[in-house]
Amino acid sequence: MSDSDFAATEAGLAAVFAHAGVDIPPERLAENYELFASTLALIRQASPPGLGETVPAVAFKASWH
Repeated sequence: MSDSDFAATEAGLAAVFAHAGVDIPPERLAENYELFASTLALIRQASPPGLGETVPAVAFKASWH
């Protein structure tokens, strides 16, 4: 499924909010479902795909001599 085909369910949005530590009552989630789902879809479109793991820069020395 591509990001342009993404459609969040209420259960999916509840899981996203729970993972982020945001307590959204079920009534508020139901009332604002369209807003939350469209915002999440925009965030997914703006996120670069396939970042993967970044190797730490252990050889970098932050000295300015």
